[in-house]
Amino acid sequence: MKWICRNGVLALIWAALSTASWATIAASVNESAVAHAETVSSTQYAEPTEPLAFSGATVRKRFFFSVYKISHFMAWPLETPDNPDELIKLIASGQFSQRVEIEFLRDVSREQVEEALMDGIERNNPDVDLSNIKTEIMRLSDGFDNDITENSRLVLSRVNVGKLIVYFNERKIVETDNSELTRALWSIWFGQEPIVDNKALIANQLQ
Repeated sequence: MKWICRNGVLALIWAALSTASWATIAASVNESAVAHAETVSSTQYAEPTEPLAFSGATVRKRFFFSVYKISHFMAWPLETPDNPDELIKLIASGQFSQRVEIEFLRDVSREQVEEALMDGIERNNPDVDLSNIKTEIMRLSDGFDNDITENSRLVLSRVNVGKLIVYFNERKIVETDNSELTRALWSIWFGQEPIVDNKALIANQLQ
């Protein structure tokens, strides 16, 4: 496993993962988010070699405040199920290269990052031994010396089944083959208790 840390930016990874501890949060799609996501180049991030198609986008909200915009891209197979739940299971399985792009719409504090991280993973993995995941989280917490500011961009690129490459503002900051960690992170948006409206994240595949 290779972790690349510059100026504490590892903290920026985890704010995107979950804000589930922030009370009840509504999720909604806004048209500008979808329009922007469709214009993002699929070749900007080189590590999957297959072309990735835009799947959908939504906005993570806390009360009336937009926290971040999230878009999903995937190398979809030629034949896909019609059932939305089956599409989400296909995404979560990690059989195909895919990417999650997050743009923060407001500043996020270090405290919110630390409090929400494990909560989001645990709620989607209630019967899973997360001891190894918690170990990685403890290692990452050493980098939490900066807050995330509005307009920061975070990209999680899932290559094949297990490899994860993370970019912050187009700079690679993490590369790991820890498939357990990758599955846990993806479950936050595509698990049994997703923190966003994941049907919006596959809306383009349902047309």
